[in-house]
Amino acid sequence: MSVEQVFQNQTEEAMQQDLKTMDPWKVIVEAAQAMGIEIMKPKPNCKKCHGRGYVGRHSDSGEPIACTCIFPKQKFDREIGEIPHKPMNRAERRAMKKKG
Repeated sequence: MSVEQVFQNQTEEAMQQDLKTMDPWKVIVEAAQAMGIEIMKPKPNCKKCHGRGYVGRHSDSGEPIACTCIFPKQKFDREIGEIPHKPMNRAERRAMKKKG
């Protein structure tokens, strides 16, 4: 092994030790900022994370697993207006056929 590979292995091990000792919520916030992802504060009544913002940790790396409650809800295409309304019931379908 070269000196660079040994140094890189040592820094990776140090980073993993830091991940295991750091507060999981701080790790998630820093990772989201680095990736440019918008996150919200965890919901205090969340059934998965109980307001912590993370569900658990990966056993091999120690990285926290983010809960889905911290990510903003995506708008549906119908709310945005990109997809036209498809008739849902029989009367609407018949009216659409008459229109052409």
